[in-house]
Amino acid sequence: MIGRRPGRSTTRQDLIDAARVVFAERGIAGATTRLIAAEAGVDPSMIQHHFGSKDGLFQAVLAIPIDPAKVLAPMFSASPDDAGRTLLGLMLATWDSEVGSGVLALMRSATQDPAIAEQAREYLLHRAILPIVGRFAPDPRPDLVAERASLLATQVAGLVLARYVLRIEPLASADHEWILERIAPTVQRYLTGPLPD
Repeated sequence: MIGRRPGRSTTRQDLIDAARVVFAERGIAGATTRLIAAEAGVDPSMIQHHFGSKDGLFQAVLAIPIDPAKVLAPMFSASPDDAGRTLLGLMLATWDSEVGSGVLALMRSATQDPAIAEQAREYLLHRAILPIVGRFAPDPRPDLVAERASLLATQVAGLVLARYVLRIEPLASADHEWILERIAPTVQRYLTGPLPD
């Protein structure tokens, strides 16, 4: 008789376990759904069924509670003159929401595990940071977009570390407007402002 095997299905967890292996070996770009499904011993359609896409599977592997591209989607209709404030506002709203603890847990894990750091960096750069920086950068050359993205990352990572991990006051207990007034101009400069030659 053909059909589901009796007992509880382990396909979802099998795919997560297989994806960890394939992502570690090939990175996000080189890991195809066919390779991951083959490693798990299941049909590739199971990735779509359980996770929606390879990106959804990657989020599950790293326990990323949100899709950063969806959170930051309003950036693609934001005014270039207000891009820094908009971006920082979206990030603060996410970090201080119910999913924020999952985002912070990922960042802590990335500081302790080089493999997680590499995978998270590749995913976040290509899924969120580079497309946004590329949208606002005055010069679209890839090396200059990458430079701006790395500078933006210093500001974002530093803010997360100071506010949520080290809890440095008055930043740790400041409201969003206080932070936006003080940090958004720097974020804006990294997105659209002049940089040294």
